[in-house]
Amino acid sequence: ILFVNRLSGNKVDDLWVYAINIIVLVAGFLYSNEKPVKTLITFGILGVVFMLIGLANTGRIATYAFISGGLFCSIMWPCIFSLSIAGLKHYTAQASGFLIMMILGGAFIPPVQGMICDMENDIPKGIVGGMSWTHISYIIPVLCFGYLTFYAFKSKAVLKKQGIDHDSMLNETSH
Repeated sequence: ILFVNRLSGNKVDDLWVYAINIIVLVAGFLYSNEKPVKTLITFGILGVVFMLIGLANTGRIATYAFISGGLFCSIMWPCIFSLSIAGLKHYTAQASGFLIMMILGGAFIPPVQGMICDMENDIPKGIVGGMSWTHISYIIPVLCFGYLTFYAFKSKAVLKKQGIDHDSMLNETSH
């Protein structure tokens, strides 16, 4: 897309750096080999790393690092869903419905991050390394990506304890 836009005469010079994020996303997806646990761990760790890069920087690097979180989330949801309903047998439909309703849980994270951003009004900028509270608020996605990484490890252990190898189960049913 960037290349075609460049050929069309559009100015995309500022966006070439973002292509690195796309390459990391594709490489992570290929590395995880369509295995839900491995994919969730890979993108959970990448999410933490990119959010920390964003927190440690300012300007374009921080912006692109923070935006990459959305890319990583897009690949994580199918893994979360798949792992959550694995091994539930006749409760699968009911659990699927609950999972869809729990997407609302994502509505709680932005207000929490927004409350940290709003601290600009009460606590002067610069108390934490000269950063704005909006910048500091990205610690919330770091914690969320960290939790999703933990969830991947924990779900693998729980499924293994039940005698379910979710990755091989998916490979068997996909043929």
